[in-house]
Amino acid sequence: MKPGIYDNLPEMDYHGGAGLSASTLVEMGRSPAHCKAKLEGLREKRTRALDLGQALHCAVLEPARFPTAYIEAPNPLDPQYAGVIPAADVKLKEHCKALGITGYSKLKKDDLKKAILEVAPDSRFWDEVVADIETSATVLSEDDMDLCRGLMASVQNHDKAASAFSKGVAERSIYWEDAETGILCRGRMDYYREDLGIIFDLKSCLDARYSKFQRDIMNYHYHKKASWYLDGCRALGLPANGFAWLAIEKDQPYAIGLYMASDEMLQLGRSEMRLMLNQFAECQNSGIWPGYSDEFCTIELPEWARVA
Repeated sequence: MKPGIYDNLPEMDYHGGAGLSASTLVEMGRSPAHCKAKLEGLREKRTRALDLGQALHCAVLEPARFPTAYIEAPNPLDPQYAGVIPAADVKLKEHCKALGITGYSKLKKDDLKKAILEVAPDSRFWDEVVADIETSATVLSEDDMDLCRGLMASVQNHDKAASAFSKGVAERSIYWEDAETGILCRGRMDYYREDLGIIFDLKSCLDARYSKFQRDIMNYHYHKKASWYLDGCRALGLPANGFAWLAIEKDQPYAIGLYMASDEMLQLGRSEMRLMLNQFAECQNSGIWPGYSDEFCTIELPEWARVA
């Protein structure tokens, strides 16, 4: 991938392509060995939380695309699915019995389906109905769909939030070479307002109050990633005047907190990322990616456990 600005780059191409991302680099803060494992895809785990996070981002940042990209899981009780045969073996055998088919008791699922289709060629099976739906869109549970719609409505009904996510571009990918190390770096911005020079980052959370989200920023390295994206924009000549988070709670009433990163916070993130990037380059050149210390050390009581 060459340095530059890429809109409409498929997410799989971005995550599977070249370049060092902020989420990989911050692993250096744990150990170079952890960073190397992340770089090689050994620490990647596909979780429901990640899949839901993608859906939430689409609902809020790309509401026009959401209805075609995601669909609610079909309900077998819906009248349109009347007559569709459940895919469980026991149900298929019950259906064979009802159709008067003999010799079905020892048949496996595929053979049970074939036996049913020979007698009733118009039969439909539930697993095939679901598979057909999954080819056209990502299926969400009813609860997850309600959450996506709730967050979408909350943002659209919030004047400041709705205004922030307008006149910009969602999911813009940027690639640049670090001037000091020559390493190809990359970032994928949730939402970028070139007219303002501001990057907006959507964060779903349990508690969007100032003090709680302030802690989240430090615990999850948000300030480091913010400085990374801003530096990437500057390297490409894009306006980079600030970084903002839209923190939205995942429970009713889907309350929203709007926060701009302070200069002090961004400077801390930048200095930390610089140190880790230089260390990354050293490990890459030497081929040595150490983990934790090889020596025993005395472990002390934490401050909170000390007797006053």
